[in-house]
This record gives sequence, C-alpha cells and structure tokens, in this order.
Amino acid sequence: MVTKLDAFKSPRFIGKPLLADVDFFDSLEKVDQFAIDAGIKIYVTSSTRLQGGVVSGAIVRPASRSNHLVGHGIDMNVMLGDKLFNSDALDKSNLKNLPKSIQNFIQSIRNDSMLRWGGDFTPADSVHIDDGLNLRDPATWDAKFPIIQAEMRALSQPNSVSGQPRLLFLTDPPMRGDDVLAVQNALNQKGFNLKADGIFGAATDNAVTAFQEKQGLTADGIVGAGTRKALGL
Repeated sequence: MVTKLDAFKSPRFIGKPLLADVDFFDSLEKVDQFAIDAGIKIYVTSSTRLQGGVVSGAIVRPASRSNHLVGHGIDMNVMLGDKLFNSDALDKSNLKNLPKSIQNFIQSIRNDSMLRWGGDFTPADSVHIDDGLNLRDPATWDAKFPIIQAEMRALSQPNSVSGQPRLLFLTDPPMRGDDVLAVQNALNQKGFNLKADGIFGAATDNAVTAFQEKQGLTADGIVGAGTRKALGL
C-alpha cells in the first residue's frame, strides 16, 4: 500500500487543485479518459479535506468516514464547451435531459467496477466521485486516514515536516502566512495588482494561474518549486 498526497494534473481537470492519495491516481486516470471520450472537462470544487474543516458549497452533510478525508474522492461540476453543469443539472432525476456526452460520462463511471457516482447515493450527491474505499476496504481507509490527514495538516503550516516550502494553493479556509505574502509581492512585481495581505484567496489564485500560463508552466494555481523559481523566490 502506497499512501502519499500529491497533485493530480490533467488538462481535463480544471478548477481547484486536485490533491489526492497516489493510490487514487489510477481511478482518476480512468475518470480522465471518460472525460476525454465524452468531450467534457471536469471542474474540481473539492478533493482531499482536513477532518473538521469547513466545506463550502456542500450539497449534503460530509460523512464522518468520507473518502475525501483519505484522498480518494472529488467533488466536481461538468463543463461542456463554455457551459457549466452543477449539482442541480447533474441530479439523477435530470439525467435524461442532459446532453448525451454528459450522460455517457456519468454512465461510464457507474459502469466501472471500482468507481462510484454520488448521484446514486442516499442522500444523493450528484457532484461526487470516489472509489468506495471506505466501504470496500475499511481497514485500508483506517490505515490511510492518519497519514493523509498529517500531510494535509503539514500543508497548512508555513513549512512542511521536511523543512521544504509548502505547496500554496486555494483552500477553504484559505492558507495564510509570510510565504503567501512573498508570493503576492513577487506577483505584484510582475505587474499584478494584488492586495498583499498574506491570504491565499481567489484573487491570488487567479493571479498565480495567469502568471503560470504566461510563463508556459502548468496553469493549476499551485505554487510549487517551478512557480517559485519563475517568481524569483
């Protein structure tokens, strides 16, 4: 069993950074292929979470043994062209009214032996996808939980356990600190006009993504080693 939190990246996944357990990457690659086949993009709204953290925009009460807590679940909307399909549009009762490409995407998830679509849950959570780890293998969920939660807590601190700079990205509540302030100041020196308050909010996320695009970097809104180097940090 490999348990490690990392960023999953694909042009088909947009929105918030997708942090997941590397053991979940095979499932995410299948979701990625389903999205390619359907000609859609997946707008990520939530991935790995800290236990007890605020979950903004949740349409159902977070489960105490949620797969989000071990990096094995995502919440998302679907993008087809420039149109966003949210929880109301993706509701199971509305499936027959959705474009065929989105119907095919959801059905591909439902047909997969490992993946689960939250629209089939009770109560329904039509924007959720996971691999059922909490029910399929509770012992592995239990083993992964403290590891993933420790990594999430480390990300929220000014420096990781290893002493290396932490990844910076948009979270709820937002990351704060002198490292965020340094990124904001560096972006402002590159021509942006951010409020340098040390809070990694939506404006900072947008500026980071725009800077990454301009520099030819992966435009995922995550400030890692490559983005820091480009910013001169």
